[in-house]
Amino acid sequence: MTNVQNVPLDQILTNEGQPRKSFYQESLEELAASIKERGVLEPIVVRPFKGPDGSDKFQIVMGERRYRASRLAGMATIPAVIKEMSDEDAQADALLENFQREDLNPIEKARAIQGLLTFMSWEKCGKTLGVSETTLRRSLELLELPLFVQNELAMRAIPGQVVLSEGHARAMAALNHDPATQKRLVEKIKTEKLNLGDTEKVIDAINKYPEKREAFLRVPIQITDQLLKTMGVRAEKAKPYKPQTAEQHMKAIDKIGTQLNDLLDERVIEYLSAVQMNQMLATCAELQRGLDEFNRKVRLALKSKDFGFQETYIHCPLCGRVELVGSQRCSVCWSILRRCYDCGNYDRAAEKCGVTSAQIYVAEAENPKEYSKSYKCPDYKPKYDAQAVKTLKVAA
Repeated sequence: MTNVQNVPLDQILTNEGQPRKSFYQESLEELAASIKERGVLEPIVVRPFKGPDGSDKFQIVMGERRYRASRLAGMATIPAVIKEMSDEDAQADALLENFQREDLNPIEKARAIQGLLTFMSWEKCGKTLGVSETTLRRSLELLELPLFVQNELAMRAIPGQVVLSEGHARAMAALNHDPATQKRLVEKIKTEKLNLGDTEKVIDAINKYPEKREAFLRVPIQITDQLLKTMGVRAEKAKPYKPQTAEQHMKAIDKIGTQLNDLLDERVIEYLSAVQMNQMLATCAELQRGLDEFNRKVRLALKSKDFGFQETYIHCPLCGRVELVGSQRCSVCWSILRRCYDCGNYDRAAEKCGVTSAQIYVAEAENPKEYSKSYKCPDYKPKYDAQAVKTLKVAA
């Protein structure tokens, strides 16, 4: 049987098992002002209880916030529904009421569930709260986090500031073995306002490349993306190479090389600071080192596999692309590169090869086919140096 009566505040005790642990002063003051004006609109729920001295008291089951605000407002009594309840029922009702409120933080929920499970089975606890056992277990996982992470998760959201979300906290469980890193990551999340996706990216990066942990904790998320991409490429290079991808690889290098060459516009120097020019030069120098090493290995491979290899550059007669004479065809327009017409050994007047004396008419010399003598001629000798390569050598 229940009844409502005005109960003196000094006869009411709070419940140490109350799920809610956070009571914000500003919010209590607002509620106290409302109670002074209009009174307590919804009675609290209490149960008969023995005080520490054995006297008859009442313990709060639901409504501790209203009780605290009433004391703050200077009230002497508060309307209350008095119920005879067991410890189990009282704690279940308190938790259920708070579960239905949006402002109970995840840590308070987890601790309350933990309390219920001391005298309830998992099945009964789930039915009482209307959630699955999986949900209960996921909630309790939050209590495995270090205390400072739990405290951050329990903090009240303040407009304009970032606080740890439940998603952030769950992601940080992957670093439970390293609380020092967790603490720095919490500060990074708040300072850089990282969303959950970015946070997970940093955590995964730290676990995958622990030797780069300091970098991932310090640099902005955009730089983290670049670092991960670079290290991913290095890791890929360490794997066995798939021969079937070689041609695609070559085409990709050719495409990017053309794009990079188009970007090399020295006019940009006029608009860069000394610091920016230093950074750009360092980037280009690193790229040059990589290219030099790559070119060295390609030359060695050609010398070992291609008898008589010479690094002779020629212009494509159709599009002007600079190629090595050993390429046979232009990689851009697919024209045959070695034309008798461009060869220093070709006698245009006699329409003959000056080395073999073979008859080669001008029409064929200007537009050779795959069966033409010039297509794979070992005696081909360019009349002129390829201008792009010549300019590059002068500049160097």
